[in-house]
Amino acid sequence: MHLVSDFDGVWTDPRAEADAIRDLMASRLAEVANLSQERVKTIFSEIEEKFIDNPFNYGWLFEGSITAYAMEDMYGRNHAIATAIWESRPSFEESALLREAIVKISGDAERFADACFRDGRSKYRETNKSFLVSQSAEVISQLRERGYQMTIVSNSKVTHILDLFDAAEVSLDGFEVIGGARKFNLGFTPSVPETLQWQSAQVSLQRPHYLELLERLKPDAVIGDVFSLDLSVPLYLRNNRSDWRHLRAGLIKQPYTPTWVVNGNVALVAELGLDVLTDLTAVPNWLDRLIRK
Repeated sequence: MHLVSDFDGVWTDPRAEADAIRDLMASRLAEVANLSQERVKTIFSEIEEKFIDNPFNYGWLFEGSITAYAMEDMYGRNHAIATAIWESRPSFEESALLREAIVKISGDAERFADACFRDGRSKYRETNKSFLVSQSAEVISQLRERGYQMTIVSNSKVTHILDLFDAAEVSLDGFEVIGGARKFNLGFTPSVPETLQWQSAQVSLQRPHYLELLERLKPDAVIGDVFSLDLSVPLYLRNNRSDWRHLRAGLIKQPYTPTWVVNGNVALVAELGLDVLTDLTAVPNWLDRLIRK
């Protein structure tokens, strides 16, 4: 049994760090636009309400196309906020000031969001040292004891992942870590369709770097917290290629998981290969059930 696992949102809870990055975005915009931080944070909150009310109209963009919807991923949410401000969608009295501030700070929304992510993560980690979820050591031990193969495939750098496991004194000996997976990179992949229709969402499948990794690794199971980034391509392969029919995908359900991913249809999505897992601790027993089938 070979498991491919995402990292952030599976082995970590990204909410506090992502919120700290969002706060840095607000403080930088407030300073340059000469607005109060309270007002900018209120604007951010109203933008997030729009994300929730219109989940498919906003997202984390890659070269102008949505790679993940706005509230699927907490770091992606921050990129989507920057884009919403840049495009004045929705519009506020201060929209022109905020866009001008982004220009002054970084030039455009993407560079602004990237700079705040980099600087905000660095600042957050100066004062916060514990990042892995508390059950990580137990789950690693169970996977190792049961002889399961695991490859962590993440957009993050390998050093970032290894440093967090080392800090928690959790050994990854025997497991593989692949960083820089670029799951968010959209390109052209003629072997798969443009999009996957999932419930009411149209999710891009044009993720050539991630597809190449999956085809090389040939996992039996894939887990992640972000449907578009982690699970859309594996599920397409599972439902459209005979040599992938054995694959199962596991959604690590988070408080920020959008309702459209399952939409109350647990049995239906299970028929399509997606199982909803309450948290990381459910993974070893889930793999046990899969191997018995």
